[in-house]
This record gives sequence, C-alpha cells and structure tokens, in this order.
Amino acid sequence: MSTPRESDNPHEPQEHIAVQSAGRRPRAGRGERGALRYIILGLLGARPMTGYDIKRSFDRSLATYWNAGNSQIYTTLKALAAEGLVSSEVVPQEGRPDRRVYQLTEAGRGELDAWLSEPVPARFTKDEFLTKLFFCGLTSDEEALAHLERHLATLHAQLDDMAWALQAYGARPTRRPRLLEYQMLVRDYKQASIQTDIEMTERAIARIRARLA
Repeated sequence: MSTPRESDNPHEPQEHIAVQSAGRRPRAGRGERGALRYIILGLLGARPMTGYDIKRSFDRSLATYWNAGNSQIYTTLKALAAEGLVSSEVVPQEGRPDRRVYQLTEAGRGELDAWLSEPVPARFTKDEFLTKLFFCGLTSDEEALAHLERHLATLHAQLDDMAWALQAYGARPTRRPRLLEYQMLVRDYKQASIQTDIEMTERAIARIRARLA
C-alpha cells in the first residue's frame, strides 16, 4: 500500500529528543540504523508525528547531533511498523493531501523504555576529519591548513544553527518541561564540545600559519 503524500504545513513540533547511541536489539544492529530506530521512537514518544514532522525535527533540532534522509526515515518507520512498535493512521485533510500520522504502540513504548534504561555504550565514534588530520604529516602544511580552515567554518556554522534552534524553540511553552530540560542539557553539552573544538582548531591554524610565514 502506498503512503499518501503529507501536508507541507503540519503542526509545529513542540518537543524533540537527541540521542547518540544505539540500543541492544540484535536485529537492529549497533550502528547508525540501530540508533535511528530509537531516535524515531523517542520523537514519537513525545507526540504522534508524520514522516514530514520527523524529518523536520532532524533538520531543525537534531542536525547537529544526527542526520537522516527521507528514505532512511521512511524505511525505519516501515520496519518499526512491521515489528508492531508503531502504528499509523491516515488523517484526511480538506483541500490538501492526506497525512499519515505515526504513534507508539504499547510495545513501542516498552522498547523505548527498555533502551532508555540501558547503560550508555562507550563513546567510540568514527571521525573522518580527525582520521584525515592524523595522516596530514604525509602531505603539505598548506593542505592540512585547508582542512583545518574548512573544519573551523563548519564548527561556526553548527554554533549558528544551535543558536537559531535555541531562539526558535528554547523559550516556547511546552507540555513536557522535563523533556525540554534534558534536550537543552544535550544542547549545552554539544555547544561546549564545539567551542572546545574551535579553540583547538584555531590554535592549530595559528601554529601552521606561523610556520608557513
């Protein structure tokens, strides 16, 4: 059965959740796909959402921590529905395409609760930038400097995105103040990490520029 197109103007999401680690279910794996299922379960734990709502949550609130495309989101939703962890219904709209709204089932809530109660795995993550920088002694200082300058620009762009998200969502009334509290805590963690990264990168750039001069 095909999924109806969804409205380009759904209700604004009020709560978002950011996570970084996968859960324990063997069939989901411990990689990105395993983590994505729990991100989606967490988002639906806040309120029922369309696929469009979920993608917008990634673009507006989760992009600094995690990224997912439409195909990944809908593939994961399909898998969650097949496992009985989410259900959906088509909501007719007059003059606009119907909306398919997803929500947690009782089994999905249990899955989310079980994941939230698990210890967080050790944070060993893949970082292509640091991996490439590790080997930059095999290339020129000019090439290494270009990598560092691009990285610095990316970090500043992330801070700008986070500042926008805080202004757009941080002061909004919410039905779930505890959820928002922890989401803001995640934001503070990430901001501190980015600022430290900026300081390190600026020092490295200054050192290489001095050497080149």
